[in-house]
Amino acid sequence: MQNDILEYLENETAFINLDDISSIFTAKDIAKKFSIKRNTASHYLNELNKSGVLVKIESRPVYYFDRKVFESQNFALDKNIYKSIESLKNEKPMILNKNNLFSMLIGHDKSLKPVIEQIESALYYPDNGLPVILTGESGTGKTYMVHLIYQYCLNNGLIDDDAPFISVNCAQYANNPELLTSNLFGYVKGAFTGATEDKKGAFESADRGILFLDEVHRLNSEGQEKLFTFLDQGIIYRVGDTNSPIKLKIRLFFATTESLSGDFLTTFVRRIPIQISLPSLSDRSRDERLELIYSFFLNEQRKIKKEITVTGQTLNLLLNQSYGGNIGELKSNIKVTTARAISKQIKSEIIDISIYSLPKRVLMDADNTGELSKQDSIHLTSDTELEDLLVEQRPQQERIIKSYERIIQIFQRNNQSLEHAINEIKEEVETLFEFLIFETNFKENHEPLTYLTKYTRNILNQMESSYQIHFNGNSVNAISYYIFQRINCNWTIEDDGIKEIIINLEEQIKNTYPNSFNYVKRILQLCKPKMDIDIQPMDIIVLTLHLSKNEWNKKAGIPKAIIVAHGYATASSIADVVNTFLKKDLFESFDMPISISPREIADEILDYSKKNDISNGLIILVDMGSLKDIYQYFPSQIKAPIVIMNNVTTPLAIAVGEQIQKKLSLKKQVEQSLKQIKMDYKIIYPDVHRDKMIITTCLTGIGTATKISSLIEKSLPSSISLKVLPYDFAALKDKGQVKTLFSMYDCLGIIGTDNPMIEKLPYISLENLISGEGINTLCSWVSNYFTPKKLMEFNDNIIRNFSLEKVMNVVTILDTDKVVKEVDVFLKKIQEIGDYHLTNAKKLAIYIHVSCLIERLVRNSPIKYYGGYSELEKCQKDKLNKIKLAFSVIENDYSVKVPKPEIAYVYDLIFGKTDSSTKDEDF
Repeated sequence: MQNDILEYLENETAFINLDDISSIFTAKDIAKKFSIKRNTASHYLNELNKSGVLVKIESRPVYYFDRKVFESQNFALDKNIYKSIESLKNEKPMILNKNNLFSMLIGHDKSLKPVIEQIESALYYPDNGLPVILTGESGTGKTYMVHLIYQYCLNNGLIDDDAPFISVNCAQYANNPELLTSNLFGYVKGAFTGATEDKKGAFESADRGILFLDEVHRLNSEGQEKLFTFLDQGIIYRVGDTNSPIKLKIRLFFATTESLSGDFLTTFVRRIPIQISLPSLSDRSRDERLELIYSFFLNEQRKIKKEITVTGQTLNLLLNQSYGGNIGELKSNIKVTTARAISKQIKSEIIDISIYSLPKRVLMDADNTGELSKQDSIHLTSDTELEDLLVEQRPQQERIIKSYERIIQIFQRNNQSLEHAINEIKEEVETLFEFLIFETNFKENHEPLTYLTKYTRNILNQMESSYQIHFNGNSVNAISYYIFQRINCNWTIEDDGIKEIIINLEEQIKNTYPNSFNYVKRILQLCKPKMDIDIQPMDIIVLTLHLSKNEWNKKAGIPKAIIVAHGYATASSIADVVNTFLKKDLFESFDMPISISPREIADEILDYSKKNDISNGLIILVDMGSLKDIYQYFPSQIKAPIVIMNNVTTPLAIAVGEQIQKKLSLKKQVEQSLKQIKMDYKIIYPDVHRDKMIITTCLTGIGTATKISSLIEKSLPSSISLKVLPYDFAALKDKGQVKTLFSMYDCLGIIGTDNPMIEKLPYISLENLISGEGINTLCSWVSNYFTPKKLMEFNDNIIRNFSLEKVMNVVTILDTDKVVKEVDVFLKKIQEIGDYHLTNAKKLAIYIHVSCLIERLVRNSPIKYYGGYSELEKCQKDKLNKIKLAFSVIENDYSVKVPKPEIAYVYDLIFGKTDSSTKDEDF
């Protein structure tokens, strides 16, 4: 009976509210719950209190609750007996990181973090929240999660204190939808034989609270349809009464172990917007699994009230075991393991648990082929806390948390005055960094720490170049070691008062150490994308104080220099060559699209000036005369001398770089640079025996052209020297470029998404190649250069590699099967709505085009311009609207909107404005 009472209080303490403590924690209610005398209940409760298991509040009435469970989710207690609730609450520390009920879940900040975020978004949605369905394997904690959600709603005022929690197991109604209907919705007298009176169902019983339908996959389609009215309108009808709707406020939760694409109606799933999958035990991290094992062994220690020792190998085997029953099976195995150990050590005060105590199946299934990571043994007593075990596993991370808390406490103790607290805070910061650098085991974490150190060094080099400052040698190790431990350090503040203290401290740090503060902020901004760290104010505070001992003496000033050029990699290519040649990073590059405006370029340069020290001047090398006009957009913002030099070339950049290194005045640098540049040229054409070539192209770039080229090259037989070159469509329209290209190669023809109409040069469209119509033509191009055997091999390879599926796999990263189905629906709608007849070639072109279009939209990079759209809309508004309507399914399935330019290009494709208008510049 004592164990039963303890187990009951363990469960209830998880949901205790000190501001409104329930009578269920009194001896009177406990006696009633277990049908025993009150003085018997008091005897058991006081015995448990004396042993340190229960906390006793000597108020009127007297309350008892489980100390271990309370401390795990609230705060540590100094005593087992308190005079009042208020005296207990006075022990609450200034900083609490776990005042959210969900934080009691192991993995709340890791594998379960997205789960909890989805749940909270559903709970706080207006008008009584959103319906939620939890999926996951058996034993992953779905039912426990819904019970926790109920308590969370109570604690946060989302439902009333007396709000009900009703649970229905749908397995009972798998083959009896009539019984389901009556039990869920209730019935009126006379509704069916045996209905002798009106009766409420589960829905009405759950009004203002939570209704949980477990194993909902056991409902047949009729059973699911019975729920539609409530899901759509929030009302129900009792069986036998279709004239009296009952309006209810219910938070509805479902759970299933099955896939939502299996036993569920699509219309049912669509009505449940929040669909959450709980991870299996194997999908959870090693640390989480270990934490679960610790917690279950601690529970066993509390029950048997004896000290327990668990060997490291036992922990290893449990940790690396495969559990089909997930957490439930793991918990059961630990319970059986403890029982087996007790049975062999009945008289022992300390229970030693080794691998010989494990269930036979765990030993039989153990994987001995791989090397298990070393795990230390653990010793559990009545005073052992889960947090104690975790600190032993990650001392550096816990040390960071302790330093954070001490810094805040020091600052608060000194009336939030940095001037009075600074020496003590700095001492704490330096102690922390000494610990991190000298206590971090480099060998155990060689690879990630090496990566962080290398990247940190690059960042500091970049900072030294940008700001012309110098970091001492220890800065790299200090920052990288700190970030390495900080990444795995989970520390959140939910108390608004503590947040205000931190904000105040950060502001005072910023004002006291402005240079260090700004440098640290920039360092962390650069670290964030590569190091996967969520930057917190305490990171800035700690690193600023650590680096503030640097004097930040400026180096001898030299101007900054940048290269701005149009094209994919023009500027960066020149900058890379020059920096390598001069053995110093003097130039930064800005590669600009052709369509960008001078104002947009000026904005980029303004942004650069904010992140770099240009007080010694800024030299801008540009590639076109129009860029010289950019100066008009920033003279008022930039307070430094600026030089803009036009027609940038690699020799010019080298000349400028050499003069920068000489530290001459800006004017002298320009004059000396221009003297070094001598322009000469010579045209050399290749021999008459030119290589054979096929050109691949696409209308707006080389994205698809490159991928078509790779497919053709893949189809070429071995030992064939035919070149396949992707070429920009616009460049093929430039006669000068074409002449140069054809002087170098003997071009056999062009394959692409549109015909550039080059005189005397044959063309095959991509869709004709896919349909097979263009394969013979392609083979005829190369027939004079291949042997019959090689020609046949080429023909077979082209047929195999240029199937629709292969091409779509190459030109997009999307799920080909899904995209094909989407385009099938689109084609069907186009032909239904517009009564259009499309040739096979047109259909193939549409498959390629629309799949690329979908990918552009998913990547948020649609085509934004279509020449002559206004005129087209005036003349073809009806057809454009029909195409827009045909896209509705794709828009819904991918949550995208198809913009007008994209619709216009599809119009061209259907009605033949161009040979093939697959606009696919960004793949």
